[in-house]
Amino acid sequence: MDMSARVRDGCQFREYIQAFPLWNTLTEEEKELLAAHTQYVHYPKGAMVHRGGLARVATMHIMSGSLRVYLLSEEGRELTLYFVRKGDITIVSSTCVLETLTGDVYIDANEDTEVFVSDTAVVRRIFEANTVAHLRAYETAVTRLSETLWKFQQMLFTSADRRLAKFLIEESERTERDEVNFTHEQTAHYLGTAREVVSRLIREYGHEGLVQASRGRIRILDRAALQKRAGA
Repeated sequence: MDMSARVRDGCQFREYIQAFPLWNTLTEEEKELLAAHTQYVHYPKGAMVHRGGLARVATMHIMSGSLRVYLLSEEGRELTLYFVRKGDITIVSSTCVLETLTGDVYIDANEDTEVFVSDTAVVRRIFEANTVAHLRAYETAVTRLSETLWKFQQMLFTSADRRLAKFLIEESERTERDEVNFTHEQTAHYLGTAREVVSRLIREYGHEGLVQASRGRIRILDRAALQKRAGA
């Protein structure tokens, strides 16, 4: 755990467990067991949350903010695999589907983030006793892995131009805003490319009237044309 993370006593997960539908099928005894082995942690923006195998990621319940899960190459290039946002659970390690997976992943706080961290060993005990919850968690983990594989496929077989356009459209749809609050550097990390490539493409989009860029944000001006650029 990053030393800048702050653990707070007295903030009880039992009060918030209903915010995470995965646990709806737990018995009262199982809910009490989970809550007794869960603590509140606040991660400031930029804090490192995890470095190591994906199978060793703690079981975290995101209350606010977001975490970025990414890979780091030997050359220092980052590739964002996905974001974990409010209402999500980092449940992959608890399902035991990745115990043989090697290689390190990194998790940083993409913004100030509040989480409840549960003892993964206890979560696994609960799953052994509650097959419905285990099945739901397994389905969630498989969906996350499918998204990751799709991300690799996009990186390998789709041009940076199309990936950038698609990213802007999807992020805009997710936030329901025409403005995407990402710097060129952050966007490059997400796409697994160089910042210079993103900057060049954003300039091209600007000249074509697709977007308007300013410090730390990109505003979509012509959504239809950008969707066409993305191949949608």
